[in-house]
Amino acid sequence: MTLISLFKCQTILFFVGISIGPIIVNAQSTLSENLSLPHETSSSPLLISNGQTSQRPSSASIYLPREKTEENFSFSSSGQSQEMKGEKVSIRQLQDKALQNHPALKVANSQIDAERGVRRQNILRDNPILHYEAEEIGEDGKAGKQGVIIEKELGNRKRRELLAQQSDRTLEALDWNKQIVTRKIQNDVRALAYRTLIVQKKVDFQRQLVSISEAAENRAREALNSGSVEITKLNFIQLQNQTRQAKLSFEQNLNDKEALEKKLAIMIGAPNEPIGEISDDPAALCNSPMIDYEATLNNLLESSPEIAKKRAEINEKRAALAYEETPQRSFSVSGGALYDFSSRTTVAKAGIGVPIRINDRNEGNILRAKAEFTKAQSELEQIQLKLRANFTDVFSVYKSSKAEVQTYQGEILPDLERFFALSQQAYQQGRINFLEYTSARAIYIESSVNYLDSLERLSDSIVKIEGSLLEQCLEKQE
Repeated sequence: MTLISLFKCQTILFFVGISIGPIIVNAQSTLSENLSLPHETSSSPLLISNGQTSQRPSSASIYLPREKTEENFSFSSSGQSQEMKGEKVSIRQLQDKALQNHPALKVANSQIDAERGVRRQNILRDNPILHYEAEEIGEDGKAGKQGVIIEKELGNRKRRELLAQQSDRTLEALDWNKQIVTRKIQNDVRALAYRTLIVQKKVDFQRQLVSISEAAENRAREALNSGSVEITKLNFIQLQNQTRQAKLSFEQNLNDKEALEKKLAIMIGAPNEPIGEISDDPAALCNSPMIDYEATLNNLLESSPEIAKKRAEINEKRAALAYEETPQRSFSVSGGALYDFSSRTTVAKAGIGVPIRINDRNEGNILRAKAEFTKAQSELEQIQLKLRANFTDVFSVYKSSKAEVQTYQGEILPDLERFFALSQQAYQQGRINFLEYTSARAIYIESSVNYLDSLERLSDSIVKIEGSLLEQCLEKQE
């Protein structure tokens, strides 16, 4: 709540000019029965007091709030657009639907399937080679020796095992990547759903604020045209600017609301289908106990899917290095039979081949594997530092926004409810004029919007903390 709003409260209370004690009792009774924020202004003529007796409409003609204040913060379907109407749906149901349709999860599954194919291929032995051989063709006019030789490479069992281990570590990393994608989808849907509900409620409040501002501007114009001493040209210009600002804020939040609803529908893979009425309540997040910084950070560093994925990648690089450092102890054997057309006899043929590694000793691949292993270790440290820094930022937002929400719920809004009730009663009794009364209503609505801003920051921070700081599932995964 700003200092200007507090000053307005004090000014209006000064105009009330009545004893606070006995009025609060009556005001609280009226509040419990009627208090709500207005949805529209009364069409009845409400004249600005000019120090003389003014004709005021009866209580039935004056706009009186119709619902209890706590119902104004009920995240029901009252502010939801047509896309959000329909059967009630929980955030968990929206998350499950998103997991069924999201392409990022399909990509992650395809990567796992591809690596399984790589692993299967790596453990297969080399196929034998069938040679056709012919010798001494044309000698003495004969066909010479002709036959078939089979060649097979042996001795690569150890390297095949290391390749299989490397593929196993790659599959482990890809499994963690799938969990990361899953958590990102769930977190994004949850954050979008909370944000959508809160912005819908902001639009409701700001629609009321625009209505109040327009009513105050119209009454001020009437008073200015009638020559009333209660309003000056400067006051009227100020009211006009307040109305313009209220309309701009309303339009901005209305656009945000429409964009969030469409983005949420896209996120769950149903851009052309109604989402339904979200039944969750972001305000319930305030009831959770305060998160402990050190314990939560340590748990994040121990259980983060990003860290687990990078550790699996380190093991993969370690297996790759072991593979490159293992010398190729392979050799090839061959054997077959040739038919000698000169002597009309069959002769056998056998051979063995061993590679002589004089030039190529695989030094380049070993250096590359060592560099990639060192890089993966450094990336793990980088991820840990990034998580610490991001958690510190998010926790700072969480701590401040939780304190703000608790202050609004426990102090500011209840005080403003009493203040509004007093202003409403004072207006009905002729102790304050219409502009002062609408100013009280505007102060309450502005504070309510500020409360929703704090609630939005709190819900975002809680989703991030509980979701291991994973978000932005639509970005390309590594």
